[in-house]
Amino acid sequence: MNLTNGSLFSGAGGFELGAEWNGIETIWNCEIIEERRKLLKLRFPKAKQYEDIIQLREPEYADIICGGFPCQDISIAQQTNGGAKGIKGNRSGLWSEMYRICGLLRPKYILAENSSMLVNRGLEQVLCDLSKIGYDAEWRCLRGFDFGLPDKRERIYIIAYPKQERWTRNNEITRCFREILPKRSPGQIALSMPIKRFQRRENLSGIRMDNEFSKELDKNRIEAMGNAVKPIIASYLYKCIIEHYRSQLV
Repeated sequence: MNLTNGSLFSGAGGFELGAEWNGIETIWNCEIIEERRKLLKLRFPKAKQYEDIIQLREPEYADIICGGFPCQDISIAQQTNGGAKGIKGNRSGLWSEMYRICGLLRPKYILAENSSMLVNRGLEQVLCDLSKIGYDAEWRCLRGFDFGLPDKRERIYIIAYPKQERWTRNNEITRCFREILPKRSPGQIALSMPIKRFQRRENLSGIRMDNEFSKELDKNRIEAMGNAVKPIIASYLYKCIIEHYRSQLV
């Protein structure tokens, strides 16, 4: 069993790492931000790179297509400044491009991620689109906290597969969710990070520099980490896919 992975909206490569940890090779990725493409090239040198999903026309077939499509118009953070536009917004509306590519390649599995607010701001559209191209879908909201990490922010994860597989096997991904999660979740209690860590001020006067402390260093790192899928969760999702795929071969 040699499943392959194609990654859209790749960011810092959280999905790619989760796939790699389960022996699944990412054969291509697509990321518009140059700095993150450099990171992806360093970490996954064999994967072919694409830049703009809008310009992506004929990527190679992959058994799994993954992507955390933009959440800027969906996230709860968009309550101000006119409110959230949902999946019809300029950024989150890029789901239509992921949908287009999935319809073109017809992979065995589609793996998507977004803010948990998608439930109220576009999940119906995602499910409708997937149904149009012959896919059934199951979803679940997960947190880093569920895996022993100090993060209680919920994200929604959607796994879709051809409808015929459910009709013939009645073997849902949710069964894998139920069976695998207790095995993967550590027993320790995750503690919240103390707020004083974010409020303290560091003395940077002793840092050696040519001119001044880089203003972009922390910004780029924080943005990349904030937008990334947690590899431990991605790994769990790929494990669910593998278990489901094996059940179809029996």
